[in-house]
Amino acid sequence: MKHKTRTSHKTMLALLAAFLLPVVLAWLILTLGWFTPGVKAHGEWVQGQITEDTQWRLVLPVPPECESCELAEPLLENIDLALGRDSNRVAVLRLPAGNGLEAGFVYIADPPGMLIMRYSLSGEEASDRATGKALLGDLRRLLKFSRAG
Repeated sequence: MKHKTRTSHKTMLALLAAFLLPVVLAWLILTLGWFTPGVKAHGEWVQGQITEDTQWRLVLPVPPECESCELAEPLLENIDLALGRDSNRVAVLRLPAGNGLEAGFVYIADPPGMLIMRYSLSGEEASDRATGKALLGDLRRLLKFSRAG
């Protein structure tokens, strides 16, 4: 009888370890900060609302005096061209700055009008080209997984 009890205790401990050990390890990894989540977005997450539409929008807030806005126009046109067949799902929108929209940024808004991300414009061609690539990558990812627009 003793032999059978020992075997059942060992089996019970083995099962308990098999189920609890992964949970304990996961808790330790998260608690001690050993895990870095894989964030792929390049822009800055924002909250806000603009008018509803049927398309995704690239929103360029335009103040009365804006030198970098002239450089942003070709950037947004190039992004629209680079989208290819998805370009009909995205519209470029120029709005007056204010009401949560800062000049010097390009925003992505979804069809219900929620502002999702923004990207800083520096006015320097090389820096804005890198920003455009990041924006295009994030926008393609959003369009890929979205059924809206």
